[in-house]
Amino acid sequence: MIKNIIIKIGCVLLMILKGIVWSVLAVLKLSLEFLKVTLLLFGLVMRVFLAFVRVGTA
Repeated sequence: MIKNIIIKIGCVLLMILKGIVWSVLAVLKLSLEFLKVTLLLFGLVMRVFLAFVRVGTA
């Protein structure tokens, strides 16, 4: 009887831990995707800027 209660509590704690880890990984993935988009946008802006510099110096 007590063993079953302890097992069920352990399963619930494991599910909670799994949910927390899943949430942390989802936030990490979201932040990395945001960083990727930011870097791509920065690269695009730099290409346009360098194109204008080349036109201005030619």
